[in-house]
Amino acid sequence: MKVSIIGGGGTRVPILVGALLDLQERLDLTEIALIDPDSERFAAMDKVISAIVQDRNRTVEILHAGTFRECVTGASFVIAAIRVGGDHMRTLDERIPLSMDVLGQETVGAGGFAMAVRTIPVVLDMLKELREVAPDAWFINLTNPSGIITQAIVSHGGFHNVVGICDAPTSIGILLAYLLKVKPEDLVLDYYGLNHCGFVKGVYALGQDVLPQVLSIIDQMPGFEEMTHFSSEFVRRLGKLPNGYIWYYTFKRESLAAVKAGTETRGEEVERLNARLFADLTTADDPKVVYDTYLAAREHGQLPEEFRTAMNLKSGQGYSAVAMDVLLGLAGKGQAVVPVNVMNRGAIAGLALDDVVEVPSLITERLVRPLVVGPIDRESQLLIEQVKLYERSLVDAVAYRDLGALIEALALSPLVPSPAVARDLVLAFKEQEAPYFDGFK
Repeated sequence: MKVSIIGGGGTRVPILVGALLDLQERLDLTEIALIDPDSERFAAMDKVISAIVQDRNRTVEILHAGTFRECVTGASFVIAAIRVGGDHMRTLDERIPLSMDVLGQETVGAGGFAMAVRTIPVVLDMLKELREVAPDAWFINLTNPSGIITQAIVSHGGFHNVVGICDAPTSIGILLAYLLKVKPEDLVLDYYGLNHCGFVKGVYALGQDVLPQVLSIIDQMPGFEEMTHFSSEFVRRLGKLPNGYIWYYTFKRESLAAVKAGTETRGEEVERLNARLFADLTTADDPKVVYDTYLAAREHGQLPEEFRTAMNLKSGQGYSAVAMDVLLGLAGKGQAVVPVNVMNRGAIAGLALDDVVEVPSLITERLVRPLVVGPIDRESQLLIEQVKLYERSLVDAVAYRDLGALIEALALSPLVPSPAVARDLVLAFKEQEAPYFDGFK
């Protein structure tokens, strides 16, 4: 089996390669092919990859492809983890909206909007070649904003063998398992929504819904509000567990104020950390030590260290763990139920069959079957429907290069206050992030 990784210079690629090598026998893996347009980043990450694999017994060949076509030809799985425009564009994605008192977070709202505009055309071009040289491959999307990019693939890529990956729902399950003192595999989350817009409405342990028990003990958990942004009182009143990104939708004023009060945005922090990583790797005697230090710094504050240690979480491995569960299932090496981004197919009532949603899905040989989530409350249904309307309108506007439609799409976001602000944002992006916004009519 051949697995291709697009975006081989990405900072999480060494973790992916290591995870694949851990499963080489189960997957019958023979080749990992990587490609990245940034040769300097690619070379730096290759040092880390070489350090990770040097002590392993492996028969897998790791190849650096010269072209996308070479990289994906004959692949069974294509993993895409790309950042079009590089780290500095993420900083602009966040700073341009903040200058207009609009949230600039990189996946939701105006920040994710700008990233999607840059990324969708690149991904659709990839799929044209992929359909020619590996039409039966599965496309595993780790590229943000994951739900929007996966929607673009379904709506305009002519490619339905696609799964979007996010580790946020699985991370909720790991945290709940720690709180309940059980193993994560002993819990089943009744989760529903869209990427970075979802809720847990049930937590099942041995067939019994223990969500009421969870809600009764969260106020005893140190740092709960710091980690989730939500007070235990708010969550109990809500009656379900929100994905952390729901904070941006529910507490618009507070979340905007918190981001503006920071000394740097998350994008600026990541850009600084990445620049330091690549500088250090050029002279490092031990690339793995440099890399591990980087991962710890990048994830510092995302989860208190006491919980990370207690839950035996290793830095950076959330996405790769979910991706490996998906690969194993699709390769026929065991079934799994995993929350992923896939076509709705009736899983959430009221949404179109081809709306991409984030729901628990049965992953089995060459099949992803989303599970019906059942009745959901009207409030979250309305939010999901509005965000999905925004996502699909954005995808269509980018695919058809329609500037007016692009502005109208952004105005549909619950995080953008008015059509006038949407217009100003798009024009500012068009000016400061050219040429990615060029070509719209």
